[in-house]
Amino acid sequence: MRNAIVHVGILATLLWGLLRTDIDAYAADACTGLEDDVIVAGPSALPLGLIYRRALLDDDVLEAPTAVLEHVVVGGRGTRPGGGIVLEAELGGRLRVVPHSPAPIAAATRMRLVLATDAATRLEIELHDPVVGTRLYRHVDVPEGEQTIDVRMVDLRYDRGVIPRADRADSWGVRFVDGGAIELRAFELWRDDDLGPAERELAALRDDFDDPAAVTTYRRGAFALLSDAPRLDPEAVFDALDRMHGSVRTLLPSMPFAHRPTPLLVFADATEYGRFWRRFSARVGADIRPLEHDEGLTWQGVATASWSDEYPRVRPTFVHEAHHALLERSYGLSAGRSWLFEGLAILEQLEISTQDLRPVYRRGLHRRDASAELGALTDGTPIDTRRYWQAAMLAHWLTADPGRRAATDAMLLEMAARGDTDLRPIVDRYFGVEFAALSVDFWSWAWLAHGA
Repeated sequence: MRNAIVHVGILATLLWGLLRTDIDAYAADACTGLEDDVIVAGPSALPLGLIYRRALLDDDVLEAPTAVLEHVVVGGRGTRPGGGIVLEAELGGRLRVVPHSPAPIAAATRMRLVLATDAATRLEIELHDPVVGTRLYRHVDVPEGEQTIDVRMVDLRYDRGVIPRADRADSWGVRFVDGGAIELRAFELWRDDDLGPAERELAALRDDFDDPAAVTTYRRGAFALLSDAPRLDPEAVFDALDRMHGSVRTLLPSMPFAHRPTPLLVFADATEYGRFWRRFSARVGADIRPLEHDEGLTWQGVATASWSDEYPRVRPTFVHEAHHALLERSYGLSAGRSWLFEGLAILEQLEISTQDLRPVYRRGLHRRDASAELGALTDGTPIDTRRYWQAAMLAHWLTADPGRRAATDAMLLEMAARGDTDLRPIVDRYFGVEFAALSVDFWSWAWLAHGA
């Protein structure tokens, strides 16, 4: 292992610090006991009600730097009373507007768009995070006519890659999914309550259960647990999560602290678990469904699973999914089903399960696809569940050796800053060898350790 690896790790850590200059160390003020429904007042002193309005009149001039038009032109005057700006857009065109002060965006609980259109169209209402260069958004289908569209901040979503944050957003905008024309009249930000962002998120998640009144919300350390399972033992679950959290911090000492608690949702049964995902994903303008064989699912930093009689205290899936959400929220990286996230989560899950993966490794190695090209596994794209055994074995190899473990800790910071877990372009900087040589080293170890 080259000495340069240490310097690369330090450089990556400094780069990460620059990208996350305003992150809060949530663990510094987290609750240490087990409590029900903790409510923390919001930090902003802004009053309730309307806190920002940008009225758009038909004679307004939209010019940079306070407004940017991409593949959008300002058309003729509006035809209705109080007409706004007519925007004619190509497919994917967008308008982006920078308020005089970004502070109202951080304090808002709801956005409102006032417009009119002569034909149904599809839009995405956006907030842009300049720190990481990505967006939060909500897809909306707009029918013909005059419209007032309200979107809650808790109903915004993000894509794979570097995760944006509403409290860092400096601009709002509209993206035309299919192109078309609208008459845009106003954009508003509203503040409807004094809840902090974390408590507002947990309240919205609780409302997505079948019966919100039956849900208890617990907080301890870095995690929040929401459940309506009558036989769930929250203390046992938190004990397992705390052990996992401590193990991860030992393995990855450079992992940042999440600025919000990591939520784990445990449902009374698998049927309700499926209904939750239909409800939650529809709320944020998507259609996410667990696969038939999935025991748990994590998306948008929310870990979920259902109660199982097979595991009366702690279902191993709870730890696996909570690990995904913890890494996503701590690193600010959405990398679901990537080789590294799945491999590391499986290692933590094994700590509380009785499963022995050595027979799985051996059977996998003796299959025809045993030596599948490592680059296809580690390119950062979602992997098939049939390759989880390879991801787990690779994660074990990377973390079993002190030098490789330190390199993994450092490279995760760069991956988070870059927005993916593609190992190929950075392997030589962190492991001191070309990718082909790393692949040979790994598969040689795999066959020696598990092939016989």
